[in-house]
Amino acid sequence: MTLPEHPTFTGRVSARALRVADGDSRLVAYEVTFAAEARTHWHTHPHGQLLLVTAGVARVQLEGAPVAELGPGDSLWIPPAARHWHGAAPAGPMTHIAMQEAAADGATVTWSEPVSDTTYHHDERSTPSKGSP
Repeated sequence: MTLPEHPTFTGRVSARALRVADGDSRLVAYEVTFAAEARTHWHTHPHGQLLLVTAGVARVQLEGAPVAELGPGDSLWIPPAARHWHGAAPAGPMTHIAMQEAAADGATVTWSEPVSDTTYHHDERSTPSKGSP
């Protein structure tokens, strides 16, 4: 499903549900492809989120931290309620698998404002330390 001009993304994004919450588990997983420079708005997840990059280069930023870049095979755990955004680097598209647990009420995300071009293009980038997801 392509999400053109979706209200919680900047740029072209397509998403495919890999798993929806059901009676056995509240785990939700999506494969999401971002066009170059496409990105989410700032947002949080009640139980955190695991990102696994499968193609391209991702940009991810937790509020108050520098922008990080991740490549294929890299993963990053985003703690519960940590305000963040993620999307594709300027050079090309990026695909990742996003996994999170739904809250008891079914909510998986709380959306906020768009990420500004200034924030997205900030020159200070880092590589997060790899470790347990």
